[in-house]
Amino acid sequence: MKKLKAVVVGAGWSAEGHTKAFQHYGVEVLAICARKPDVVQKVASQLGVAEASIDWRESLLKHKPDIVALTTPAILRTEVIELAVELGCHIISEKPLALTAEEAGYIYNLIKDTGLKHGFAATHLYDPSVAYVRQLLTQQKVISDLKEIDIGYKRRMSRATSSKMVKPWNWMTSLAHGGGVLNNGLTHRLGMLERMTGMKVVSTVGEARTFIREAPVVPEIRDFRVWSRKELTPEEASKFEWRICDAESDFSAFFWMGTDSAAQTKSSQKILVTMRTHPGVPAHRPTGGWYFYGTGGTLVGRGGHILSPLTKHIGETSEELSVPQTLTDDLPRIGDDIQNKWVALVRDFLADIENRSHEPYLTFQDGWRYQVAIDAIRTSKGWTQIPN
Repeated sequence: MKKLKAVVVGAGWSAEGHTKAFQHYGVEVLAICARKPDVVQKVASQLGVAEASIDWRESLLKHKPDIVALTTPAILRTEVIELAVELGCHIISEKPLALTAEEAGYIYNLIKDTGLKHGFAATHLYDPSVAYVRQLLTQQKVISDLKEIDIGYKRRMSRATSSKMVKPWNWMTSLAHGGGVLNNGLTHRLGMLERMTGMKVVSTVGEARTFIREAPVVPEIRDFRVWSRKELTPEEASKFEWRICDAESDFSAFFWMGTDSAAQTKSSQKILVTMRTHPGVPAHRPTGGWYFYGTGGTLVGRGGHILSPLTKHIGETSEELSVPQTLTDDLPRIGDDIQNKWVALVRDFLADIENRSHEPYLTFQDGWRYQVAIDAIRTSKGWTQIPN
């Protein structure tokens, strides 16, 4: 087969992750594109990419790549995808797919009948613990029939570790840039839920809450990894310009999940999922966790994106379960856990492009579906059906 070529739009953490994943599988990354010349030049040089571009449109038209990876905040999605589809490029997009469900639906409809492959990079569903929970629930049925799921976890998206410290402004705190815990956390958890249960989310209701209303703008902060660790004293923060923060910090929601798209018929199995972020997490679960309730017991996974430890509770007995080594070995290993999950998505995406066997991966259809759920929770408009 011919050597595939790609252009990456964006120069942050996820751009680095996608570029390394492509390179690992022999895809030639022709260009990395971003707004600031010094930033994109530094990133391209570090990753061994020949072209550092400040004009994504020019790069796409010049190279006409096989693949476009869209790794910017969601403020830049539609026009890149429109041109990529026109050029016949396969596309991977970071989460969220768009700023609204309407825009996400437009994007999906733009590509769905073209024959082009489209991947949605909510990648924590590739964690080995997720594959193991799927085995336990759907194959081994260790708790018999699944009846309900309760998920509670803490989220520090826009909170400082101390009430005296101040978190800087970032795209993650702005709805116009695609920020918020729903766009960047719920997308992962819905993908994990559907992978673990073999079901689809069919309806949702909830509410979102915003606690931080403004924050200081620190010019040198670009990379999310730097921002997530950055905190200022009130004295330091007072020296900067402050900007409005309107992205939600927390949310609570219910989801009905079903075994088929009808989901309302008596023959459809349905389960209720409760999900809430801090401060909804009960005090006796300080680290949060996933609680799977069945007719024959309870399966508990501590943590948010990695379920560890896993414990099976049957009556008065409990047993800690270890992820089989074979599932751990299935995850490619070229970097840390987050990098490896990007690699896993790219592995399946490339296999699909080349008509080789592969595991299912999330697509723009899922990105659209999840955005419908996000909009419903943000607007608190009551139970909303999720398209399947």
